Parts: sequence; C-alpha cells; structure tokens
Amino acid sequence: MKRIRPLSLLLPVLAAGVAPAGVLAQQDPLGALYDSAYVNWQDGAYPGALAQLERLLQAPGGDRFLEPVALLTGELYHAQQIAPDGRNIRFSPNGRFIAYETGTRSDVRTHIVDISGDMPRAVAEVPGAGLVFSPDGERVAYIAPPEQPSTALKAAYDDFERLRAARADQQELRRRARAIAVLEALEARVMMRELESGRERTVEAGEDLAKLEVAFSADGEALYLTAYPRGQTDRTVVVELREGRPRAELVSGPDVYTGLVAVPGGRHLVYAAGRDAIAVRDLSTGATRTFHGTQPALSADGSTLVFVAEENGENTVNVVSLRDDADEPVVVERTRNPVAAPALSPDGRLVVYQMMPREDWELYVVARDGTGKHRLTNEIQHDIAPRFLDSRRVLALIGEPRHRRSYLYDVETGERTRLHHNNTVRTVAPEYEWAASPDGSKVVIVADRDGNTISPERSVWMLDLDRKVTRDEVLARIRANLAHERDLRERGERMFAPIAEEVRAAVRDVSATRIYGYASDVFRFGSKHITQPGNRKAIEYYAEKLREFGYEPELQWFEPRPGIRTANVVATLRGTVDPDLVYVVSSHFDSVERGPGADDNSSGATALLEAARVLASRPQPRTIKFAFFTGEEAGLLGSREFVRRAAEEGMKVVGALNNDMIGYANDVRLDNTIRYSNHGLRDLQHAAAFLFTDLITYDAEYYRGTDAAAFYQAWGDIVGGIGSYPILGNPHYHQAHDVLETVNQRLVAEVSKTTVASIMLMASSPSRLTGLQVTRQGQDVEVSWTPAAESDVRSYVVTYRTPGGESRTTVVRDARVRLPGVPPDSEIVVKAVNERGLESWDGARAAAP
Repeated sequence: MKRIRPLSLLLPVLAAGVAPAGVLAQQDPLGALYDSAYVNWQDGAYPGALAQLERLLQAPGGDRFLEPVALLTGELYHAQQIAPDGRNIRFSPNGRFIAYETGTRSDVRTHIVDISGDMPRAVAEVPGAGLVFSPDGERVAYIAPPEQPSTALKAAYDDFERLRAARADQQELRRRARAIAVLEALEARVMMRELESGRERTVEAGEDLAKLEVAFSADGEALYLTAYPRGQTDRTVVVELREGRPRAELVSGPDVYTGLVAVPGGRHLVYAAGRDAIAVRDLSTGATRTFHGTQPALSADGSTLVFVAEENGENTVNVVSLRDDADEPVVVERTRNPVAAPALSPDGRLVVYQMMPREDWELYVVARDGTGKHRLTNEIQHDIAPRFLDSRRVLALIGEPRHRRSYLYDVETGERTRLHHNNTVRTVAPEYEWAASPDGSKVVIVADRDGNTISPERSVWMLDLDRKVTRDEVLARIRANLAHERDLRERGERMFAPIAEEVRAAVRDVSATRIYGYASDVFRFGSKHITQPGNRKAIEYYAEKLREFGYEPELQWFEPRPGIRTANVVATLRGTVDPDLVYVVSSHFDSVERGPGADDNSSGATALLEAARVLASRPQPRTIKFAFFTGEEAGLLGSREFVRRAAEEGMKVVGALNNDMIGYANDVRLDNTIRYSNHGLRDLQHAAAFLFTDLITYDAEYYRGTDAAAFYQAWGDIVGGIGSYPILGNPHYHQAHDVLETVNQRLVAEVSKTTVASIMLMASSPSRLTGLQVTRQGQDVEVSWTPAAESDVRSYVVTYRTPGGESRTTVVRDARVRLPGVPPDSEIVVKAVNERGLESWDGARAAAP
C-alpha cells in the first residue's frame, strides 16, 4: 500500500514544501488543509484525515486537489468489474475484446467479453485454454479438449484415480499425469470461431499430433500449431494450418518450442527453443537465427526483439533489429548484477528492464542503441515486470508474488502514479495478473479486491486510463470510509472499555530495547533452519528466557526427518477462571537455510517472547499458551506437531493469533497487516492497535502458507495475527540478507503491544458460541445455541438485521429465544456477555429461513 507524496511534491503551488504551517495557511489555506490531512493520514489518524479531505473537496477551489486526494484514498482511474473470477487475461489486437479463463483441469473454460460499450457484454464461452485472437481481433482459435474421451483415455483416468486413492508414489503419479496430458493433447481439437456471428469450425490438424499451443499467422489466414508427433514426446514440431493447403511442417527438432509469435509484417516467427535459446525464423527464406538467451519480448510494430543472456559471468540485455537482419544483437546492458524482464516501447526505440543493483529489483530505461540509460525507480521493495503502454508510459509492479501492486511511470520524468486499489482505508487488495490494451488506454487486472485471499476466486477489473474519477465519486469514497472508521473506533472502544486500564498498564511494559536484545542474541545463531545448528541453539535460548520469566516451558521434541530432531517451545499461562479453555499465541522461530531470518521470523518470535514476559505476572481468565514453532520453513512442521498433540490431549483451543514477519518497515510509518480468518478478531486487532499502540493496521483475509493454516484446519476460523507488511513486502524475504539491521525493532514492539492487548481481550471475553440453530414458526423464529463454555457468562445478546438494514436487539439469560416478526434471510447474530460486561469477540451467525 504505497504512500502518496505530500502535496508539496505534487502541486506547483506548494513547490517549496518548506513553509511552516502558519505561513503556509496564510499563503494557501487549502494547501495547508491538505498538508494537515496528509500528515494525519500518514500517522493513521484516519477519521481526522478523512473529515479534512471532505471539507477540502467541498471548499471553493478544492477541485484542484482532486487528483492527489483520489490517489491518497484509492484510485485515480475509473475501475469496472468484468468478472467475479478469472485468470490468464488477454486483449484482442483491436482492443475490443478481452478473454479470461475459469475452472480447472478438464473443466477449464475461456470467456470472451466485448468491452467496447458502456457495459461489458459476454460474447462467448468455449471449452479449453490457450485461446488466441486473430490479428484483426474478429476471430479466435483455441485447443478444445476431446468431446468424447477414447477408451484408452478413460482407462488412463481410472488408473490414475486408483493410484491416487492408494497413495501411490508422487513421482509415479506425476509420470502418469504427464502421460494423460499427452493423450488429451492427441485427442484435442483445434477450433476457429468468428466472434461476430458465433460460427465455429474445427481446423483439421490430424490425429497424429499432440496439440500444445496455437498461434495466428501475421496475416490471420493461417494457424501455427506447436505439437508432439504421436509417440515422440522428445521431438517438437511447428506446423502451418492454412485452409485449402496441406499441412506444412515449418520447424522440427528435439527442443521444446514454446511461446511462438508471428511477428507483425508477416516475415518472421519468434519462439523459445528449449530453456536458453531464442529462434527467429525467416518465413520467406526458411533461414533460422538462434540466439543464446531467455525472456524474449517484441515491440508492437514488429521491428525489434529484446532478450536477456548470460556470458562469462556477466548478464546482458540484447536488442535485435528484425528489419535489417543484423547478425549480432546490440548489447544495451552488460553487468554482473541480475537482469530480467526486458520490454520494448511500441516502436522499439526504448528498452525497459529490471536490474538488481543491491538487494532489490529496480527499473532502468535505455535506447535501443545503448545510449541514454537512466534509472526509473528508487523503491526499497522490488520493482518488476515492466511493460510499455505507449512510447512514454510504463506499467510496472512493486512487491512479492502474494501482494504485488501496479503503478504507471513516465519514462521521461520518472513520475509514478498508483494504478489499482480498492478505495478502502484498511483492506489490502493483492494483484496477480495484468494486461494492457494495444493502445495503452485500458489495463485489465486480476485481483483480490475484497482482500479475501482464502477463496479461490480472483475478480477481473478493467481500469480506463482515459477516465479519471470525479469529485462526487471521491467524496462518496471518503464518506463511506469515514463512516466505517468512526464505527470501527466506536465498536473498538466499547469492546475494550471494561479492561482498558489493565491493557494500558500491560502494553506500557513492552520494551523495544528488550526486544532488540533478544533479536541480537538469536541473530548470532545464524540460520535456524531445522538442518542447522542454530535451530537447537534457538530452542535452548527461548526455553531459558521463558524460565527466567517464571514459566516452565514444554519442549515438544519430534523427528520430522530421519536423523533430524527439533522442538517447539511452549509456555503456559494458566487461566484464573476457566483454565481448560485455551488461547494460543504463536510465531515460528526457525529461518530458511540460507540466512538468519531476522524478519522471517525472529521478529515474530522476539515479539512473542516480550509478550510472554509482560503477561507472566498478569494471568488472564482463560489459559494462554505461547507457542514458539519450529520447522515452519520446512513445511509448517512445528505447528502441525503442536496441533497433533493438542488433539491427542483434547485441548480446548477457542482462539489463536499467529504473527509472522512483522519487522520490515517500508518507510517512516509503523504499519503492518492483520492476517485473519475471523472478522471478529480482525476488528478486535484493529482496535487493539489504534487504542493502545502506534501501530497502523491494514487487513487481508489470509492464512495459507503460514502456521495459521494448521490452526484453521484443526479448529476452523478462529485465528488472527499480524505480519508481512502488507503481504510479503520485504525484499529480503527468504534471502541471506534478511539480517538484523533490516528490522525496525520499534515496529516489532508495536506489534508486540497489539498482541498483548488482543490476547488480553480474547482471554477475558467469551469465545464464539456454537450450535446455533434457527427455525421458523410462522412470522417468528426460534433461535437456540449451545450454552457458553465460559463459566462467568451471565447473559446473551441476540441481534437480527433484516435484508433492508433494520436491526433489533434483545438480551436473554437462557440459550434460546423466540424472535417475533423476523423476515426471511435476516441475519441473526448471538453473543455471550460475561459478568464484566465483555461480549464474545465474535458472534455466532445464521440466516433466518
């Protein structure tokens, strides 16, 4: 979630950017108002910032601040949802259509949408993947799966399922899957479809070819098919399929040919030949030039090819003219630094590529003759995957695969503009795929715009770069966020009120100095991977520290691999009221094999250690277990072992927090992401942060690939936690340079404070109720639930919200109630309330029949 620069850097009227607030107010009161709102926003004081921005846009002359306000609060360009789920997006060459895929394995479907009107219009849905548009954009070709699988293919399917059910060796299953893929490709069909009429026909390709990829010729009158000849998966052919002519074999050889492109102009084919070669075939002469290299890219006009290569320990970016048949490429970059992802401007005059001058990727631009090289980015996260939208603008990404964000760059001025957002204050919106229209006016993005990375659906959005948001749209965005922020704060204050003073006293004891001491100690152990000596040293260290704090830690030794012994370290703070009900707060202490893992995850483990110290003398009503997990980087081994033992013991785990990678700060802000599976815990942790700490929190529905997954699989959606600014923003992630000096220990301390506040409220409050049942009795509904597990519960709050938004609440003492006049589909929420007035941190929910 990139910060927007102050207005002093955006608007000429504030170009100096150094005037004191009083002087600035005299010179430009509106500029001073924006400046104040910007500072409040950066400090996480969102209600104040949003109220100021609302006043600013409503003031006479406030319209000149529209663009910076839009970028501060979300998107500048109008966004439209194309589909609720999709992947593998692409534009037609005429920019009129887009295509995307859904489904898996044999159920893959490709959808074609006309985006030329005011509203997207579905044009076609076809089976299969790998669809390509004709050069004029009016037809498509694709490889469709067999209509009726043969007896041999059906037998292969059955055999595979039998072996999988028998838990056969994974290597054997992969071999069978590859064999099935070849059979499917042999029986697949090459299809051609006219988009206007919907007419479709099969393109005869022969039954002797296992069909892999299809591409149109430059004139659109033929198809090029890449395939394996039957029984020859060690040989690849490229054949031309042209109506009225016999199949013509263009290329044949032992290499695997992929990514074939017919270059505009009709003279050349470009394709990857094996893993490290690029071939350029002249269709007029049959001659083929081969270049050692990878990652080929073409200019839109077909004049130029660019690729990267490695030679004598140096990495190069190479440019080839396809119009003058030059034998040798022009080397526009030669360096020992890693280079990748070259791209060309539409006319081939400029090259943009990524290079790693130190620990993270940066973007560079150079002319195709090697002159005028300049650095485009200076971001401490990775800048990657650049592509030109037109001769001046570049689309590129920032971050790691699980949370990348898109930006536009002006290659002349270096000015950067955030592209995609979900227009909310808190929720992050990971992006996964990007496609630009041929004229550069539109960008289609696949993203979890709602922040839900748990569900497999990823929606498809189109941003119109010719249509900026209006003042009314930005005002509506601001007002919606202001209402949400005020409601979040009001609810947070209410939920913490009964124990607020106790929480404040506890978080005051959290010490960044102590946390740095722990971090410095474990950093000296080097790698703490389960295969390294540092793992056992860390186990001994955390156990000894916990003993110093007064705990009797349990070491859960186990042998995940032959000859390798490792252990979780678990400290128990016994509950004072219901000790049989357990909350778990966890972090893994191990690292990847190649480095010490100062952020991933000594940051989480040292914050947990400080939380355990602070709470050691402050027992809570329910039991808290502080779990230091081993083997996360080797496959979530420690958390799974903890869960296994907990199940054997019959441990009643009713809630959990897991922190992972909490110490990386991208800028001056102390911010991080709540990664949750439970909406109640999400809001609880937001409140813990803004009420008791300086931490600024975002959120994402996220647990996969972390120790939180073990909790989710064992006990359902009872887990929250913090980590990975916003998700995997750290360029040192899983690298040898994830070292102590890259971690902001004050940020770690603020997360530790948030964890202390969160777990104190969780362990003091009733947990979520179970067994909720709703049955209709005429106009009324009968609601019942299992009585609360906590012994100090005194009543229950039952609320129902109608589909129209009306809400009614009643308080009862028994675990059942009859609600009169409840409309169908009303949401019923039930929470327990204990003797201190604390409600369940999440409600049990059901819909009225």
